[in-house]
Amino acid sequence: MFRTDGPAPADRRGGGDLMAKKGWLVDRFQRLMQKYPTLRHIATLASGTAIAQMIALGASMITARLFTPETFGQFAIYGSIVSIVATIASLRMDLTIVLPDNDDSARRIAKIGTVSNVFFAAGASLAAFLLHDLIVDIYGSRELAIWMPLVGLSIFFLAQVTVLQYWFNRKKDYRTISRNRIQQMAGSSGGQVTAGLAGFTTLPGLIIGTAIGPAFAFFNLRRKSQELLAPIPEDTPSSLDLLRRYKKMPLLNLPNALIDGIRLNGIPLMIGLVALDSVGQFSRAWSILQVPIGLMNGAISQVFFQKMSTVKPGEMYPLVKATMIRAILISIVPFGLIYLVSPWFFLLVFGSQWDLSGEIARALTPWLAMQLVTSPISTLFVVTENQIWLLGFSIVFAAAPLSLLYFSTLPLVTTLTIVGGVMALLLVGLLGMALVAARRFDARPHEAAHAS
Repeated sequence: MFRTDGPAPADRRGGGDLMAKKGWLVDRFQRLMQKYPTLRHIATLASGTAIAQMIALGASMITARLFTPETFGQFAIYGSIVSIVATIASLRMDLTIVLPDNDDSARRIAKIGTVSNVFFAAGASLAAFLLHDLIVDIYGSRELAIWMPLVGLSIFFLAQVTVLQYWFNRKKDYRTISRNRIQQMAGSSGGQVTAGLAGFTTLPGLIIGTAIGPAFAFFNLRRKSQELLAPIPEDTPSSLDLLRRYKKMPLLNLPNALIDGIRLNGIPLMIGLVALDSVGQFSRAWSILQVPIGLMNGAISQVFFQKMSTVKPGEMYPLVKATMIRAILISIVPFGLIYLVSPWFFLLVFGSQWDLSGEIARALTPWLAMQLVTSPISTLFVVTENQIWLLGFSIVFAAAPLSLLYFSTLPLVTTLTIVGGVMALLLVGLLGMALVAARRFDARPHEAAHAS
């Protein structure tokens, strides 16, 4: 017969023990977050980034069936130009926003970045308009040439969102940054899906749909950062004074960022010289591989950049070493799985037209795994004022993949397998450089270490 008198006392005790354990774990987690604010900041940013990446992955399953690899190839060329210019549009002064001792100087730096963004964006659109025929000759796509002048709008929104995020980074308002990433990705992914379902399955559908995210992110962050628009006191250093004070940003860090942008985006630009559908296959593999990286990369990088900007000599080497170890441990499992299941995964999730993407993803796995390890400590060279080291490394790091692609006579997947291995080895060398830079920083007197 059925019993109606409730569970036995032992069952009640078991349920109570389970609830007590859950309560203990929650309390333990909360105390851990309070004791280690850096961990709390990373968790805040990582949660937002994780949601954003999941949104992008979900949307890509739909758009992969709405748009052809060739259309995504056209968009990859467009996006590569946007990424290269947006990276340098603010003269790298966006990174500097977290460094001044007072908010007034930081606000003026933000204004410098904004004005620079406007000029770069306008210049990019004008150049795209004037080079219409050259774009057609190089990539054989008149549609790409027609829509390329929209790069200015995409560049401005993307670069300006970065400026505003560094302001909130300065304020340690990681919750706002986290939410903004979700909103930005939801806008871009939703825009692409909406455009595709509405029948706009050509290049303008991807461009306009994607632009919704950065545009919304910009206006939302601008609304929340009204203090940036307030008058700046007259005794605040002038724009010229601040450019002189942080001259290493435009003089050294900007060329380094430009070289990095050319390296990352030069690959699809170069593949596009052969076939736009191959660019689409590559961009699909690359974007999906960014998901596990994006889950932690941006969060760790932003939080540790803010932390490293205030660290005292003697504390840098332990911080950098611990960051590297954590990043290595984080990367082992997800990238091991990616290497094993990529070919099967891409066919299952995106369809048979993306068969080459799975092979490309496997070829790139070693490189992307090491990128996850090195990215959090890349800003170390800015904080320790060793940008010239990073510039030299970046030149070699950019020349390696582009040279291999240009001179290789092997099939694309074989060439990319070699590229992935070479790039991974170079990034191991970067880890060694970072440890040396950290030790040298720790050897400085405290005053000299933070002089700009």
